[in-house]
Amino acid sequence: MKLNLYNTLSGAKEEFKPIKAGVVGMYNCGPTVYNFAHIGNLRAYVFADILRRTLEWSGYEVRQVVNITDIGHLTSDADEGDDKMVKALKREGKPMTLQGLREIAEKYTESFTDDLKALNIELPHEMPKASDHISEDIALIEKLVEKGIAYTTSDGVYFDVSKFPSYGTRGGFALGEQREGARIAVNALKRAPRDFSLWKFSKGDIGWESPWGRGFPGWHIECSAMSRKYLGQPFDIHTGGIDHIPTHHQNEIAQSEAAYGVPLANFWLHNEHLIVKSGKMAKSGENFITLQTLREKSIHPLSFRYYLLQTHYRSPLNFSWEALQSAQIGYRGLLTEFAKKENINESKDSTRQAEEMLLQIRNSINDDLNTAYPIGLLWSSIFSFQTITSRFVKELDLILGLDIENQSKKLAEEMNSVPEKIKELAKKREEARSAKDFKTSDGLRAEIQAAGYAVMDTDSGPIVHKSLQ
Repeated sequence: MKLNLYNTLSGAKEEFKPIKAGVVGMYNCGPTVYNFAHIGNLRAYVFADILRRTLEWSGYEVRQVVNITDIGHLTSDADEGDDKMVKALKREGKPMTLQGLREIAEKYTESFTDDLKALNIELPHEMPKASDHISEDIALIEKLVEKGIAYTTSDGVYFDVSKFPSYGTRGGFALGEQREGARIAVNALKRAPRDFSLWKFSKGDIGWESPWGRGFPGWHIECSAMSRKYLGQPFDIHTGGIDHIPTHHQNEIAQSEAAYGVPLANFWLHNEHLIVKSGKMAKSGENFITLQTLREKSIHPLSFRYYLLQTHYRSPLNFSWEALQSAQIGYRGLLTEFAKKENINESKDSTRQAEEMLLQIRNSINDDLNTAYPIGLLWSSIFSFQTITSRFVKELDLILGLDIENQSKKLAEEMNSVPEKIKELAKKREEARSAKDFKTSDGLRAEIQAAGYAVMDTDSGPIVHKSLQ
């Protein structure tokens, strides 16, 4: 069965065909580990996880690489401003040394990995650090200098965009179609505004020796060097957020193809932003929401995953707490309904229906990773089947990654362990709600929450469970 993916490089959906039969190399732009990841960042990794799961479900052996940027990413993606990691050192009172840098990087890399696990994201096969690949960066820059495609100024080494005629001319990468994210640095030392940094000179303890002087690599060169080392060139799929298109990914393509004369990657996939009222979520703004923020509001990480999967990855998603609460109710309701039915004996009819629905789901997922349709179909299956086959849910969850079987058991255990006093409060609250006595209802909810439990209202009745810590 064909898998069609929207390729930013061509600006159209294309049938995916790997370079090597049965094997897929996939590179996902990873975090700059100077702070906690916000939930807008995490949308990119849930999307990449769905892509990987779909490929594996289709029988491919996937090798996934997610880089860790721990040096070289300046506050402006267009090579200006302070290094984000150095800013973190100042913020947290760490010494301005490579050791201080490693301590910051380890702290936030561990947090990022914990977030991936909480969201049931399959961990990548490789998570290379930029600071461990300086020699690879230098080798790539040397090749560009030898070819006359890079030049040196008093503040570093730059890529000469005029030497790469196809820069900004391809499909969704065309400069005329650039969206938010295309920030051009004003630097009088550069020959042209669009020229970008390959190596920045530095003073002090943070830096590495190079043929051009002490410094550190540019953000873009890191990804080109690491993806080539672990996946070769070309490789199959490169992913990232849409804000990577106009600058970061454009520059990766230019420097890699100019150096080696072959494409960097055959497919480029990009997810849209998670939007709050004031714009896209960003660490520099007030709309900085982490997975821990969600936990503090008793939102389970997998409820957030469920929330993301209800919207196609290429569509902007308008975030609101109300919508997220609704998603949690939906996810918990799904677990509850599954727990009620999973132990009923399967019938021939339910097995046949499950096979038919799995075929529909495969068709949907293979059309550029449409996850919203399978979630709707999952609900339909629960209410239309007198039984629901365990195999059906396991098969579907290979793609969705909602951990339905395990989480439904945990929820059942939580519900069974709720003290009778709390159950009685929940019953009285439901009676007050039915009588439209919302003042009493709200008071009883507060009493339940004060005891360390949460109550959610679903079409099947209230669900009481322990609050998330």
